[in-house]
Amino acid sequence: MNPWRHAVWSEQLCALRAEPLEFCPRFPEIAARWERWWNFSAERPLLIAAAPTGAGIYRGKAFHLIDRPVEWLAAQRLQLEHTHFVADTLPRIRADIGPVSIAAFLGAPLTLSEPEQTSWQEPIITDWDNPPNLAFDPENPWLRRVMSLLAIIADDARGRYVVCTPDLTGAIDTLVNLRGPDRMCLDLFDHRDAVMAAAEKIMDAWGPIYTRIMETVLGHGAAITQWLACWSDRPFTIPTCDFTALIGPDDFRECCLPSLRRQAAIAGRLLFHLDGPQAARHAPALAAEPSITAVQYTPGAGTPSALAQIDLLRSLQAAGKPVLVIAPKHEVAELARQLDSRATAILVEDRLTPTEADELAGIVAARVAPSESFSNCPAVHSLAGRPE
Repeated sequence: MNPWRHAVWSEQLCALRAEPLEFCPRFPEIAARWERWWNFSAERPLLIAAAPTGAGIYRGKAFHLIDRPVEWLAAQRLQLEHTHFVADTLPRIRADIGPVSIAAFLGAPLTLSEPEQTSWQEPIITDWDNPPNLAFDPENPWLRRVMSLLAIIADDARGRYVVCTPDLTGAIDTLVNLRGPDRMCLDLFDHRDAVMAAAEKIMDAWGPIYTRIMETVLGHGAAITQWLACWSDRPFTIPTCDFTALIGPDDFRECCLPSLRRQAAIAGRLLFHLDGPQAARHAPALAAEPSITAVQYTPGAGTPSALAQIDLLRSLQAAGKPVLVIAPKHEVAELARQLDSRATAILVEDRLTPTEADELAGIVAARVAPSESFSNCPAVHSLAGRPE
C-alpha cells in the first residue's frame, strides 16, 4: 500500500463528512465528535444506540435476497427508514455476508443461513505440504458479489446515509477459518513457520481487497464505516483476532502482532476487537503496541459484564488508547462515569424502544469532560505516515 492513498482517502473522507446526510442531518457534528474520540479530546462519551420503529418490518441481513440486489437493497432501506438513531449513531447499510468474509474471498466455501442470521465456511487447508494459493483473486465469486452490493449501496447512500463494509477481520482469524481452530492450536507447535508464512500471504491479499472496497465506495461519493459504525477522518479497519482466547501472551506477540502491524500500514487506524475475558489477557500487549490505535471490548455471552473489566479499560486509556465498549443499557451511566470521557464510546447491545434510546442519549450528553483544542480535519499532507 502506497502511503499516498491514505492522504487521498483522508481528503475524500473529510469532504464527505462536511455535509449533512438526509438520514443524519447532524452528520458533520457526529463525525467531528468521533474524530475527537480518536484523538482523546471528545467533550463527552460517545453513544451508539438505535431503536426499531414501525410494526411488521423485516429485520435481518436478507441473505435470502442476496442474489437479487435490487430487492436486497429495498429490504435494507426499509429497515433503515424505520429505525430511530440517537446520539452518535450513523445510519448505515452493510454489505454483510457474515463473519470473516476474507476467508470466503480466498476460496473457503461459504454457507449463508437466513434462519440463523449467520454464515460459516469450510476449511480448505488440509495440510501444510500442499496449501492453497491464498492469493488475491478479483474473480472470486463472493468478492464480486460483495463488490456489486457495495456499488449499489454507495449509489443509493450518496448524500443520504453511510455504507458499511463486510467483516474484514484480521489475518489470524481468517487463517482459523481456512484451517480450523483445533488444527491451528496444534499448528502453532508443529507448523509455526507455515502459519506465519500463511498469515503474510493473507495480508498480501487483504491489501488489494481493502483498497478495492475503499475505492469503490469513496469513488461513488459515499461515506464509509465498518461494523461498529465509528466515523474516522482517516481510513481505518477493525481487525478481529478471536483466536487469542486460545493462546497465551507470547504466542499473541509472536504470531498475531506482525500481521496486525501490516494491517495498520495498509489501513491506517486500527480499532482492535477484544472479545471476552479469555482474550483480555492480551490487553497489556495491545496497550504497548503503537500500531493499535484504539480497542473495542466485548464482554462475551454468559461472561461478566463490561463493568467487571473497568480496570482493564482504564489501563488501555492510560496507555493512550480510546475504548469502545459493548454493554447492556443498564451499564451505560456507570461506564460513562468511570471511564475517561474524552476517549470513551459505548455501543448498547440491548433491543431498545425509542424512548429508552433517547434516555440513554441524555445520560451521555450530561457527562461532559474538558475538551482540548482540536482541528477538525488535519492537513492532509500530514496524515501519511503519521504514527498512531
